[in-house]
Amino acid sequence: MPATQSRVRATGAYRKIQHESRAIAADPVELVAMLYDELETLLGVLVAMARKGSSVSSTEPMHRARMMLIALDAGLDHGAGGDLAAALSRIYGGMRRKLDRLDAGAELAELAELLEGTRSLSKAWNAIRLR
Repeated sequence: MPATQSRVRATGAYRKIQHESRAIAADPVELVAMLYDELETLLGVLVAMARKGSSVSSTEPMHRARMMLIALDAGLDHGAGGDLAAALSRIYGGMRRKLDRLDAGAELAELAELLEGTRSLSKAWNAIRLR
């Protein structure tokens, strides 16, 4: 069944409510996992857009991906996290700078690299979280 515009809007509204409900009940560790999940989704959308030849600059997924990286960076506890928090902050900053450079003209390979990096971070976070 093809997606109609109203169906897409309804799905988006449902997803937003679902995420908000999940966030309210989540602990800080789960919130980080949620941010990684959302960042993965957004980068996947950007990759798909770039594959189709669409411009990704100034799109909602691009803005939201930046916001996810800002939220991940802002949530770091540098006092407790020490070197790891500092390293993650550098990684998130580098990812944001790469998105900024891509804003002018997306390179599919670089978007795919960001997506794979996010998947690696997410996988590592979930492995630690489940211990």
